[in-house]
Amino acid sequence: MKMPSARLRRRPLSSVFPLVALSASLLAAGCAVSPEPLTTEDNLARVRKDLSVVFAPQEPVTRAISMHEAMARAIKYNLDERVKIMETAVASQQLDLSHYDMLPRVVASAGYVGRNNDSGSESLNLATGRRTGESTTAVDKHRRVGDLGFTWNVLDFGVSYLRARQNANLVLIADERRRRVVQGILQDVRTAYWRAVAAERMLERIAPLEARIEGARRDARTLEALRVQAPLQALGYTRSLVETLRQLQSLRRELVAAKSQLGALMGLPPGEPFEVELPAKDGTKAPPRLEIPVEALETYALLHRPELLEESYNQRISADETWRSMLKLLPGVELNAALRYDSNSFLLNQRWADYGARVSWNLINLVSAPGTLSYANAQEELVTFRRQALSMAVLSQVRVAMLQFRELNQEFGLTAEQADLDTRIRTQYANVGTAGQIGELGVIQAEVTALLSDLRRDLVYADLHNAYARVMVSAGVDPLPETVPSADLATLTRAVDQGLGSWQERANSALRVKDLAKGADPKTEAAKPEPAKPETPATPPVAEAKPAPITIAPIASGPASGPSKTAPAVAAAFSPVIQVELGAYTSHRMAQSDWDTLAKRLGPAADGKGALFVTTSRSAGGRPIVQLRVGGFTDHADAERFCQDVKGKQQRCTVRTVSAMQGAPAVAAS
Repeated sequence: MKMPSARLRRRPLSSVFPLVALSASLLAAGCAVSPEPLTTEDNLARVRKDLSVVFAPQEPVTRAISMHEAMARAIKYNLDERVKIMETAVASQQLDLSHYDMLPRVVASAGYVGRNNDSGSESLNLATGRRTGESTTAVDKHRRVGDLGFTWNVLDFGVSYLRARQNANLVLIADERRRRVVQGILQDVRTAYWRAVAAERMLERIAPLEARIEGARRDARTLEALRVQAPLQALGYTRSLVETLRQLQSLRRELVAAKSQLGALMGLPPGEPFEVELPAKDGTKAPPRLEIPVEALETYALLHRPELLEESYNQRISADETWRSMLKLLPGVELNAALRYDSNSFLLNQRWADYGARVSWNLINLVSAPGTLSYANAQEELVTFRRQALSMAVLSQVRVAMLQFRELNQEFGLTAEQADLDTRIRTQYANVGTAGQIGELGVIQAEVTALLSDLRRDLVYADLHNAYARVMVSAGVDPLPETVPSADLATLTRAVDQGLGSWQERANSALRVKDLAKGADPKTEAAKPEPAKPETPATPPVAEAKPAPITIAPIASGPASGPSKTAPAVAAAFSPVIQVELGAYTSHRMAQSDWDTLAKRLGPAADGKGALFVTTSRSAGGRPIVQLRVGGFTDHADAERFCQDVKGKQQRCTVRTVSAMQGAPAVAAS
C-alpha cells in the first residue's frame, strides 16, 4: 500500500519539468524582437534636436563681411570644424579613461547565501574503511558574506601603460586632423569669398543689361511684324538677341549660388541674408604675392604638414604596439590581497585577511613569439615607408602648387589686360552707338563681351586666390597664430589677419631641404634664413662656356583647353626620367598648338602622356628656344613605341633620358 502511494507522489514532480519548459518557451517567444521603424514623432524630434544645434545663436551679421571675418566665422561656426573638435575631445576623454586601466583592481562584494536544508556530511575512516555513521555540518543554513579584494597584474599594468601612450598619440592625431580640416575650410572660404565678390559685381550689371535686351527683342518683333526689314535680317537680329540673353542667364546661373556657398562655409543658416565687403575697383588688379623660395616651403611642409605629423604619431603607436606584443610574451605576475567576512557561526574567525602572489605563463606564446615579433616589426616598417612616401608626395605637391600659382598669376595678367581692352571697346561702341553709326545689337554685344571679360577676370582672380591658399595648404601653414587670447569673433578675425600676414616670414625661416639632407640642425640654423630668391632669374647670366639655363613647364596630358603657360625650372624627381623630344619652337604658344594638334591625331596613344616645355637660350643675348617634350612613360620601350606612332604622323621624335639632378638632359639613341 505504501509503494503505490510513493509512485503517485512522484508523478506530479516528473510532470512539472515539461510545464516549466513550455512556460520558458512561451516566455522566450513573447520576448522576440521585431523591427520597429521610426515614427513621425521620432523623426520630428530628431529634426528639432538637429536644427537646434545647426541654427544655434551666432554673433549677428551687422555689416558687410570681409574675407578675414568670413574665415573667422568658418573657424568658429563651421559644422565640419565642430565635428573635428568633438573628435579631439572624445580622444582626450578616452585618454583620461585609459589612465584608470593602469590602476590595480579593487573589488568590493557582499551577499546572502542560504539553502533549504543543512549542509551535512559524513566522514570515512581510512584505517578501517568504515563510515563513522555520524552526520555533521560546519555551515549555517543562512549566512552573510562580504569581501574587499585587491588585485594587481604587473603585466597588465605594462600593457595598460602602453595603451595609454597610444591614446595620447591618438589625441595628437585628432588635433592634426582638425588642423587639416581648418586649412581646407579656409581655402574654400577664400575661393568662395572672391567668387561671391565677382557675383555681387556682375549680378548688379546683368539686370539692366537684360532689361535692354528684352526691350530690343520687343522692338525687333515689332519691326518684323511691320515688315520694315527683310524677314531673314529681322530673324537673324532677333536670334542674336536671344543668344545674348541666353549667355547672360547662363552667367547668372553660375554666379547665383556663390554667396550661398560662402554662407554655408561660415555656418550661417541657409537663406540668411548677408552682404560681402567689396574691395575697391582696382582691388583685383593687385594679385597676392609669394615672396618665398620653394625650397623653404618644402622644408616647412616636411615639418608642419598635418598628414606627415599624423604618420609620425602613427609610428609611435606602432612602436608601442611592438612593445605590447613583446610584453604579452612574458609571464604574468599577479599580486592579490583581500579582507573577507562570513557570518557562519561555526567559523572560529568570521573576519580575516588573505594575500598572495601568482605567476602564470602561457607556454604557447613561446612558439608564436617569432611570428608575433616579425608581424609587429613589419607593421612598424610599413608606417615608416608610408611616411617616407608621403614626404615625397608632399614635396611634389608644394612644387606643383607653386607652379600653378605662377601660371595663374600670368594668366590673370593676360585676362586683366583683355578685360581692360574689352571695356575700352565697349566705350567706343557706346560712343558710336549714341552717334547712330551702329545699331543697338552691336552696342549690346560689346557690353556683354565686356561683362564676360570682367567676369572671367574676377573668376581667374578667385582661382588665383585658391592657388595661393593651395600653396599654404600644401606647406601645412596654420592660418592662426600659436595662441589666440579669446574665441570671440573680433579676436578671431584679428588673429586670422595676423596669421595670414606673417606666414611667409615664418615659412622663410625654415632650413632648406638640401641642408637638412646634409644633417644640419634646424634648431640652430632656423635663425639664419636665406634671402628670398626666385627659382629662375628673369635675366639669368649666361656665359659661352656654361650650359644655358633650362625652364620646364609641365602641362596636363592631352589637348590643352587654355592659352599656353610657362613656369620656372623645377626638379620634379631624383631618378632618371624617360622623355620624348618632338621639336623646338620660338614661343610657348606655337609649341602648345603643335602638341594640341598632335595629341588629337594620336588619340588613345596620347592618354597618360603630358607635355613639357623646356625653355633655354641660344646665346647670351639670343632669343629663347622652347623645346617640346613629352613625359609619362613607364620605361624606354614605352617611349620608343610612342615615337613610332609620332613618326607615323610625319613628325620627328627623339627619346631622351633626363635626370632631375643633372643640369642638362642626356641624349639616348632612338
